[in-house]
Amino acid sequence: MDVTHIKLAIRHHIAEATKALHHPDLDDEAVHGARKDLKRARSGLRLLRPLDEAAYRRENARLRDAGRWLSGVRDDKVLLGMLAKLLERERKPKGRRLLERLMARLEKERQRDWRAVRTAKRRRELREVLGETAHRVDAWHAPHAHTPVPAAALKQLYRKGRKAFKRSRKLPSDERLHEARKQAKHLGHAVELLTDGKPPGRAKRVLKRASAVGDWLGEDHDLAVVEARFAHLPAAPAKPKQKLERRLEKRRARLQKKALKVARKLYRPRTRRVLQAAA
Repeated sequence: MDVTHIKLAIRHHIAEATKALHHPDLDDEAVHGARKDLKRARSGLRLLRPLDEAAYRRENARLRDAGRWLSGVRDDKVLLGMLAKLLERERKPKGRRLLERLMARLEKERQRDWRAVRTAKRRRELREVLGETAHRVDAWHAPHAHTPVPAAALKQLYRKGRKAFKRSRKLPSDERLHEARKQAKHLGHAVELLTDGKPPGRAKRVLKRASAVGDWLGEDHDLAVVEARFAHLPAAPAKPKQKLERRLEKRRARLQKKALKVARKLYRPRTRRVLQAAA
C-alpha cells in the first residue's frame, strides 16, 4: 500500500469517528466504535511518520487527546463489568459489600463522564480537532512516488515493540506492561491497514498474535486499575480487601504469562521478513 492509500485510510477512520460521535443517540457502542477508528487512524499516522516527524508528533497528539476525552466512559464500563464478575463469584458478605461500594462510586463517575462527553461544546471541539487533522495529513507530501515509507515505519514499530517486551520481561511493572501492550496493538493495526483487513497467511498469524497479546495485557491493565481503586477506597475492611487483591494478582500473573509467551513468537526474527513483505 502506498502513501496515498494510507492517507485515504486515515481520512476514512477519522470520518467514521466523527460520524459516530455526532450521532444524536451517543451511547457506549458509538464511543467504542469511535475510539477504535481513532486508534486505527493513529496507526496510519505511524506508517507515515518517516515523511515528517514533527507533523506526525503534532497530529498523533491531537488524535490521542481526542481519544482520551472518550476514555472515561469506556473505562468506567469495563471496570464495572469486571467488578460485576467478581461480585458473582464472591460469597463472603464483607467482600460483596466492598465490591458494591466500589461499583457505586464508579457508577457516579460514569454519569459524570457521560455528561461531559455529551455536551455541545465537547462535541464541537472534537469535530474541529478531527477535521483539522484530516486536512493536515492529506497535505503531507511524499518526496517520491515509490518512497518506502511504510517499510521504514513498520521496521520502527517492530523495534519499539521488541524493546518494550524485553523491558517487560526484565521487570513486569504496570507501566512497562501497558507500554508493551500499546506497541503490540500498534503493530497489529499497522499490518491490518497495510493489508486492507485481508492479511495473507503469515501476516495473518502476526496479526492474530499481536491481537492476543494486546487483549491479554489489556485485561491485565484493567485489573491493575481495579487494584488501584481498591487501594484508595476509604475505610475498607483489610481482610476482604486483601483477599480480593490476591485474587486479582493471580489472574494478572496468568494473563502476563500467556502474553509474554506469545510475544516471543510475535517479535522473533521471522516476523521482520513477514512485515517487509506486507509493506
